[in-house]
Amino acid sequence: MDQSERLIHPGVRQRRYVHIMVKLSACLIVKNESGILPRCLESIQSFADEIIIVDTGSTDNTVEIALRYKAKVHHFQWRNDFSAARNESLRYANGDWILYIDADEIIDEANALKIRSLINSKDIMALTVRQCIPQQCDNIATSFYSEYCRVFRRHPEIRFEGTIHEQILPSIKRLGGKILRADIIIHHWAYAFNKEKKRQRAERNLNYLLKEFEKNPDDSFTLFNLGMTYQELGNNDSAIQVYLRMLEKPTDIKNELTGQSHINLSKIYLENDNTTKAVYHAQQALLLDTNNPLSAYMLATIAVTKKQFQKAIEHLETAIKISEGETGIAPNVELNMAQIYLELGSCRYSLHDFVGAENDFLRSLAYDASATNPYILIGNSRLIRGDKRGAKDMFEQALTINPQLTEAKSGLTLCSNEKSALANE
Repeated sequence: MDQSERLIHPGVRQRRYVHIMVKLSACLIVKNESGILPRCLESIQSFADEIIIVDTGSTDNTVEIALRYKAKVHHFQWRNDFSAARNESLRYANGDWILYIDADEIIDEANALKIRSLINSKDIMALTVRQCIPQQCDNIATSFYSEYCRVFRRHPEIRFEGTIHEQILPSIKRLGGKILRADIIIHHWAYAFNKEKKRQRAERNLNYLLKEFEKNPDDSFTLFNLGMTYQELGNNDSAIQVYLRMLEKPTDIKNELTGQSHINLSKIYLENDNTTKAVYHAQQALLLDTNNPLSAYMLATIAVTKKQFQKAIEHLETAIKISEGETGIAPNVELNMAQIYLELGSCRYSLHDFVGAENDFLRSLAYDASATNPYILIGNSRLIRGDKRGAKDMFEQALTINPQLTEAKSGLTLCSNEKSALANE
């Protein structure tokens, strides 16, 4: 019997936290986090009854910062095992409930209120939350959402497992505890770091994952994270092998991760110009994880490479429906909607649907008014339709944003001609 359920939590009146019987301990493990720790502690100090910090060897002023926020600091000799450090933090907790959080995460007031309310429930043992992970600005995905158990009752048999990407859920499930899927969001910032920091983190993770793989070569969760790490480091051949090994075996891993594995394989195969396998894995992802719009976006991208613009339009419209929650399920990926509508309009433009294209370009501008490409494309579309005055407005708007824009200057020249060159094409 599935012990988890979906909860759409009602709004909670905003107020100061009052003294209640249920106590919450926030537990962190840290090392040299002085640059980001204050932001985290600032976000949790108002609703956590105590903050437990296990320091694994900081050489900066992390400990001093923690003490400034009245945290209880304990020292632990790092042994290349994240679960060991997490479990050490649990030893010192006195609360009825545990919230585990990292130094590069924050919880805003609205979500703090939800946590405080839900831990008063008498019939649940744990809560899952959605971790929001922002991406680099040049990524079609602006944020990823991953579901994790982060809040649970303090219990001697509830402990973390796994050297890296440690998990708490297995021990909770062995106890038969009821797990509530809550609409709580924790904001995570580490993966918005620059490429060098991400590379260093990936190289560190790879060493731990390879050791975990040696111990249990068929563990799906380890294989998934190993494939992700290989891919992040640019070792696509190894990533393919690991993903396929994971997908070939029976698994109880959630569809979200299986679907993401198919999406990642689709990306790799598309980069290698193997569109047949790219299509297959994107289609599998769409079947397995219906709240991830990236699978539809991948199919659209592949269709564009084949100049199948109508098919691309259909896939992009599917991606938009998923992204905007029209399927009735909260998406686990937020897309760059300005780029999505720009690509959708470009497909319509290629099919000479200039009115439809202009509508999509305008939607793109509604998400990002600082972009110049939509103005240029709307200007071109209006020129083709003979609307020189309207085209001129668009090119001038583009030049307002970037006075050196060659395409906009050329467009203005065409507007001043007796007959538009584009209209003659």
